[in-house]
Amino acid sequence: MNILLGYERWLEENGFRENSIDRYLIVARNFVEWHNKLLKKSEFSPSDVSGRDLHDWKKYLLNEATYQRGKQPPKKYSVSSVNNCLKSIRTFFQFFCESGEISSNPALKVKAQKLAPDFEQEPRWLERAERNKLLRVVDDERVAEKNRWKFTRNRAIVYVQLYAGLRLSEVLDLEPEDISFETGYLFVRDGKGGKARRIEINKDLRLALMEWIAERGSPDTKKLFTSSRGGKELSKQGIEYLYRTLSQKTGIKDLTTHVPRHTLAHDLIEAGFSIQRVADILGHANINYTRVYIKSSSEERREALDSLSSIQ
Repeated sequence: MNILLGYERWLEENGFRENSIDRYLIVARNFVEWHNKLLKKSEFSPSDVSGRDLHDWKKYLLNEATYQRGKQPPKKYSVSSVNNCLKSIRTFFQFFCESGEISSNPALKVKAQKLAPDFEQEPRWLERAERNKLLRVVDDERVAEKNRWKFTRNRAIVYVQLYAGLRLSEVLDLEPEDISFETGYLFVRDGKGGKARRIEINKDLRLALMEWIAERGSPDTKKLFTSSRGGKELSKQGIEYLYRTLSQKTGIKDLTTHVPRHTLAHDLIEAGFSIQRVADILGHANINYTRVYIKSSSEERREALDSLSSIQ
């Protein structure tokens, strides 16, 4: 579809990351298909889209639409996911505005769905027992005896998220030159929103990185983390596969690439560090993004309420 190809190029030219581009294209493609079906047309034109259409699309996402991941059964969109779709579609129509196909952005008229504070989907972090279980598997020296190269790489990946709070895209972008053992800092040169930051390296992360760099050798890529196939840079899918494998080995459900970062934030808040300090480590432009880690988890709230129950 030529429109989507042009949109993809526009996103690239405007500095959007690969992961964001993939998500934005999926939303745009789904909207185009929905709107063509609504108007019973085979060709999409942005000038045919009204604010009313977009309000109807929002209702469709909230009440009818489903998505499917792999072999899992279809699921309805969460309210947060619907709001993310609305954000994406505004960008889609901004593209048409800048290309001169429409004069104003109709998606700006559609407001995000409001959420009560206790309704928002809380980030998934590891409880202490889960965290210890993950570390036991990651640090298992029996694995190192079989393949030390892969052992040190996988441990460094988990540690750089669990102890420095890096996002998946930031892990993929890391280069050896971004690590200064002399000063004790790790540098994220191009974080979310183009924001750079410097993160202190603790002792555990320092040792894990030093051991990985010693095993890494001299691959064909400048990236810190490489694949076992020809020394190429490690892909997003490669790290996602690592966490699926760790989920199976540990029995920890919903162990994704986001969980170690959320765990670090929660642990720091629990240890009494200020929200501002945690926001600086995570690279949050808005401190309100960090406030979510102040909330107790569902399990913690349940434990508190169960302690009052007369039925033991």
